[in-house]
Parts: sequence; C-alpha cells; structure tokens
Amino acid sequence: MTHRFFIPPKWLTPPTVTLCGDIARQVKTVLRLRPGDDIIVLDNSGMEWQVRLTKFDHDVVEGQIISQQSAQGEPSLHLTLYQGTLKGQKFEWVLQKGTELGVSCFVPTICQRSIVNRVGALTGKYSRWQQIIREAAEQSRRGKLPQLESPMSLADAIQYARSTPLIVMPWEEAATLTLKEVLAREQSGAVAIFIGPEGGFTPEEATLVQEAGGLVVKLGPRILRAETAGLAVCAAILYQRGEWD
Repeated sequence: MTHRFFIPPKWLTPPTVTLCGDIARQVKTVLRLRPGDDIIVLDNSGMEWQVRLTKFDHDVVEGQIISQQSAQGEPSLHLTLYQGTLKGQKFEWVLQKGTELGVSCFVPTICQRSIVNRVGALTGKYSRWQQIIREAAEQSRRGKLPQLESPMSLADAIQYARSTPLIVMPWEEAATLTLKEVLAREQSGAVAIFIGPEGGFTPEEATLVQEAGGLVVKLGPRILRAETAGLAVCAAILYQRGEWD
C-alpha cells in the first residue's frame, strides 16, 4: 500500500514537493523509503498527489509530482458527531474510528453526567487528538482532516447545531420513534448526532434537543456503551446515504 501523508499546502510547489520535519524523518528513518519510491501527499483540500521521491538530504526529502486526483475516500455527507466527553482512552477510540467511518467534525460535549467535565483537562489533549485524527485519516484514505472543535456545553452545542438539516439524539428512554424510521424519511442534507457520556443524557437534556428541532430516537432493544453508540449511528447513516456503495 502506498503511504499517505497530510502536509502543509506550502510544501506543494508543482511540479515538485518538499517534505520537512517529522514527515521527512518518517519517510527516511521509519519507513526507509528511497529515491524512486512513490507516496501520496494531501493538502487537506480533498485532492491527493502521487509523488515520486527524488532526493534525500539531512532533514528534507524532495519528490516529483506524477499525478493528482480527488481523494476517493472523502464522504459527500457532512456528519458532525457531538460526543459526550468520555474518560480514559474511550474518546480517542471514537475519534479514530469515527474518522475511519467518515465523520466530518467532532465536538467534545460536556453534559450533566459527564465524568470528564473540565475544559482545561480536555484542551490539554488536543495535540494528541489531532495526531490520532491525522493518522486515521491517512490510513482510511480520507482527503480532508475531520474538524475538531473546542469542548462546549450541551446547550452551546445545540445552538451550534441548529442550522443542521437533521439532528438526532439516540436515547434509551426515547418513546417510540426509531432511527430506522427517521432515516427512511430523511434522505438528504447534513446530519448532527448527539451522543451522551457514560451516564447517558438526562430528561432535561433530551428536552433541550427536542426544543431545538432535534429528534430523540431509539436504537433498538439493546443498550450500547457511550463509545459504541455514536459509531453505530454514524455507520447506519453513512450506509443509508449511499456512502458504502
């Protein structure tokens, strides 16, 4: 498999590409690539460039652009996952797998029952979270890096999502409306998904989403963990919208 790297746009100077810093070291030292080997570089625009490596200096690698095309792995559906904050490595797992599935934007959301609820503790992890997203995007052949928003309260997140055509909140106490029914009638437009933390949403929080035009839905007879529910819903929506064709 051809190795893929997201790079700053300024490194692209057609017909050549210059790789610097950690990426150059990874190409030379970790992957042990050599002149004549091909890689794919991406500038986060949705385009990808096939590059043939030509020159290795101390901390710089140069290459010649062979071809360019739209990245085939980038979804057409804009999917935003408002994930209730999670403890340990659970949120990292959601970022990794959500990126692989095709999530376009992640919003860490502080809810009433969030165990991790300090903004400072969350923002301190952003560098690592961005790295997880980048590596997952490269591996899954994405053409753009999913956006990672700053942590916000559920109330602020609902305001942020108001303009989204479809807002869904899976909740174990939802009355009768199911995700399957919603997807059968909603066939287009961006989607916002609200997923609770380990303790789930409170009735008051479900009401806030409904007042903003969101749909509170059931996922079926089984109760999913907080780190599983969002990914399951994302997969179902992407499948329904033809992203798995």
